[in-house]
Amino acid sequence: MKRPGTIITVPATNWKIMTDAILCSGCIILFAYLVVFPFPTKAAAFIPLTIAASVISHRVSTDSFYLLWQDIFSAKMLVYYIIGFLMGTAGAMYYRGSFGMPVLPATVRSFAGVAVCIGVMEELVFRGFIQGQVSKLHPGFAIVFAAFAHTTYKVFLFLSPAAPEYHSIGLFYTWTFGAFISIGLLRHYSKSIIPAIIVHAVFDLLVYAENLQAPWWVW
Repeated sequence: MKRPGTIITVPATNWKIMTDAILCSGCIILFAYLVVFPFPTKAAAFIPLTIAASVISHRVSTDSFYLLWQDIFSAKMLVYYIIGFLMGTAGAMYYRGSFGMPVLPATVRSFAGVAVCIGVMEELVFRGFIQGQVSKLHPGFAIVFAAFAHTTYKVFLFLSPAAPEYHSIGLFYTWTFGAFISIGLLRHYSKSIIPAIIVHAVFDLLVYAENLQAPWWVW
């Protein structure tokens, strides 16, 4: 029986697995670089995003979505959910404190729900598809590869010439990469994408709780 949250993929050769993972990652990173620009470059950014979506749609079985909800309330999985919740809360509190914000939000506004949805989609792509695919070759390499791709996507939003100036790219990359390695480990040991989704959803909910609209770097 498949573990809950397992992403079922169509069989592929080792070469095809890495090709798909690299192409998907590269297209999403290119999207991040271009989407910060004004129109029409912003519109062109959705071309590589569409290519990435096409790669994923050709490799992932529709049965994956049904498996997300199988056996999700076992005692072992509940432990991983708690770990994910604590990881997301601790990360958000550290982030908020680092920027002089109250460690916990006083209110939750309209954008918070959108932020959670964005975080969920990122986990489905990076920990679900990319890590899930590459783990067929080597689980440890898959964790690092997915974390590297996800972090690079985040950083390229700030490296774009159209982006507002950002002074601590190196520090941002280091902390973000470390966080995604931790989430990747949680996904690996739980054998489920759901704990990873909980981490990211809780983090985004607490970080963006007071926002009425998306910051420029949120895509």
